Amino acid sequence: MKKIVVPIVLMWIVLLALSVLPAASAAVETDACIDCHSKLDVMSAISSDWMESKHARNGVTCQNCHEANPSDSDAMSHNGFTISPVVSPKDCSACHSKEVEEFEQSLHALGTLYYEYLFDSEKLPYIESQLEGGYIAVEGQDITHAATIRGCQACHGTNMTGKSTSDSSVWPNNGIGRINPDGSMGSCSACHTRHTFSIAEARHPETCGQCHMGPDHPHIEMYQESKHGNIYAAEGDSWNWDEEDWKAGEDYRAPTCAGCHMSSAPGVPATHDVSARLSWELESPISRRTDNTANSLGTPISDGSTWQEKQERMKTVCKQCHSSTWVNNYYEQADIVVELYNGQYEEGKSVVDALYDDGLLTKTAFDEPIEFKIYEMWHHEGRRARMGAFMMAPDYVQWHGFYEMLKDKVEIEEMAEQIRNSGGEGGNSTTPGFGAVLAAVGILGVLFVMGRRRD
Repeated sequence: MKKIVVPIVLMWIVLLALSVLPAASAAVETDACIDCHSKLDVMSAISSDWMESKHARNGVTCQNCHEANPSDSDAMSHNGFTISPVVSPKDCSACHSKEVEEFEQSLHALGTLYYEYLFDSEKLPYIESQLEGGYIAVEGQDITHAATIRGCQACHGTNMTGKSTSDSSVWPNNGIGRINPDGSMGSCSACHTRHTFSIAEARHPETCGQCHMGPDHPHIEMYQESKHGNIYAAEGDSWNWDEEDWKAGEDYRAPTCAGCHMSSAPGVPATHDVSARLSWELESPISRRTDNTANSLGTPISDGSTWQEKQERMKTVCKQCHSSTWVNNYYEQADIVVELYNGQYEEGKSVVDALYDDGLLTKTAFDEPIEFKIYEMWHHEGRRARMGAFMMAPDYVQWHGFYEMLKDKVEIEEMAEQIRNSGGEGGNSTTPGFGAVLAAVGILGVLFVMGRRRD
């Protein structure tokens, strides 16, 4: 028996040793990275972040994420290693394949494609980025999108196809839809920031508020106004943010953005496809149902489900805390708001379209005040009204939404009348009678000066 047992024991020892060799090798690589950065005191904070991360506890090394092939366009030689600073979803998919697959079918992943669609000579981001008669030139390179590098693209992402991190027109960038040198789309660290990659951080609404804020989609402000946001502000410090399967009523009392759009509910699995529960596209000029097409791009999105199926998923999430009657009626109310918006915007747009049809507006985009006014009617006020309706934000539905839209429509009609009366020349002021007001102020100023001189 001893002769049989000893070889078996030895075999298990050998197998155990072989099984840990890759981990030991990886640890050496990580130690080399961490040791070097620590000794030189270079980016020491990110070394500390990594050492406190779940990645470190599970043996995920610097090399696992940053290793690159010498042929990669973003590859660089770094102290004996070939690495890339750009860690893409393709890199993350080695361990997180399900999450990456879900992310890739979401609207988030299309962020850069949306930006590129909007960046042409007829659209506002392009016009904002130009000097009169040309581009910004930096070291002999024409920068055609100077205003958007730190603007639109900071959230939407840059296109790094065939480019490296030495190109300042595309890097640094952490936009959610960044097109990476390896062809993948997205940046996981837009939400799970380097190098802790904290799930708790990604679940906090402030993380989404990095991009979802401002006049065109003030989601973070809407959330703060809502009852959900109120509960979060009062009690959020006591919630269990690190639980892998985050459950309403157990780990948190009221949802954050992630709670509604990503976390699991009974019969609804957690997802990284933030489009999987949306029944409306509310960012476009005319709202429409989400049947797997990303509006202007025409790109299929999500998992092939209908808008009704997506709506039912979100309703299931809501029903963790609310009754079926409450949820169904709330959706009825919000749907009515969307339909009202569509009608209001179409009325305003028809007035402007008639001016184009009659040749009273130039073909050049955004060179006349009325074009800005109709743009803001949907891109600012209209989005706020629609999105606020679904996010429990009454002030954004009313005063930041429909009140401003009504004001826009009245001004558009007044501006259109002035344009028609002037035959397309002049009469295109954003404020009716503005020239007369200026003239009156000027006359009063002259009289005031003359009166002072007499004294």
